[in-house]
Amino acid sequence: MRNLEFLAAEKLLGISTPEALFSQSAREAKQEYRSLARRWHPDHEPSPQAARVFAHIVHLYQIARERLTTGQWNEPGEKIEDEVSGVKKFRLADGSIRALEYKIVRPFELGLMYVSDHSVIFEINEEFDDLFQQGRKRIHFLPYKNDAMTLEMSKNLPQVIEIFRTQNTNVLIVRKTPDQLLLSDVLKHFGGKLAPINHVGWVLNVLLNLSCYLEWAGVTHNAVSPESFFISPLRHSGMLLGGWWYATKVGERLLAVPDRSLNFIPPDILRNKRADVRADLELIKSIGRETLGDAVGAHLVHNKSLPPVLVEWLLMPSSGTAADDYKTFKREVLPNAFGKPKFVSMHLDTNQLYKEN
Repeated sequence: MRNLEFLAAEKLLGISTPEALFSQSAREAKQEYRSLARRWHPDHEPSPQAARVFAHIVHLYQIARERLTTGQWNEPGEKIEDEVSGVKKFRLADGSIRALEYKIVRPFELGLMYVSDHSVIFEINEEFDDLFQQGRKRIHFLPYKNDAMTLEMSKNLPQVIEIFRTQNTNVLIVRKTPDQLLLSDVLKHFGGKLAPINHVGWVLNVLLNLSCYLEWAGVTHNAVSPESFFISPLRHSGMLLGGWWYATKVGERLLAVPDRSLNFIPPDILRNKRADVRADLELIKSIGRETLGDAVGAHLVHNKSLPPVLVEWLLMPSSGTAADDYKTFKREVLPNAFGKPKFVSMHLDTNQLYKEN
């Protein structure tokens, strides 16, 4: 029988599916459950996490019994004790195993995102198949007017490397470069905001340029956020790689939006459930505020170290069109807030960012 008693509390609490912990045999699963229950029962284990771990094991076993009885068991690519840090094994629909390396894994509302040096792997639970298919379609049909636009914009947009299906998830892999870092991780690394604030200027410039492209393409993204946007400190550029599951043609019905977007998209858009470019423009402004340390913006006006013109622009409603917002930002906000254009280095790379993981 497998020995699971050595697994730490954090490891056990991080298990989300019973298949990763228990064997597919009902008899073996019962033995494993009893062994773990004895090990982590609060009456015998002095650890302060014992009660939580014990309750989690009981919960997982209840789900395991139900899935084994109904035939809904989805055997993973590897069991919990076989997991190797930095390697994700997928069990494909045909039963074969696909192993992919990654630097860090981040949960999001539809599944898990694995970030590596050269790609981002999105694993989306099968219950969100409609959103997965919508994102796949939107990425595939992103238009370009000519070769010049293709050259200019494709470096900021997802390029699909591979798509495959596991027994219970959809997986999409998009290309990235080693210098591209997830903005939410960068913000966390710097204590919740970018410094010096010159970095806020070029991040917003890239995002607004992207919004102009999306407006021209007739598409709203609806999930622009630090969790979907990657930045390159080396090149002062960015890639909008995540969140395409919510992308919708302008005027069409919104299938869904992520929880974060609900806080910033104008209420009338949420009420009418119709795609509107203002959604992306307000989400971009929320990123600007968040990179200054306050996504809502309530405290920014009291911070005398911030350029008033930047704070005022970030707190004002969008103009309603990406082209106008970008023009105002480029011609008025940027020069008045930051002066003459200059390259300010951000000394950060992927090894520094993830050295503690």
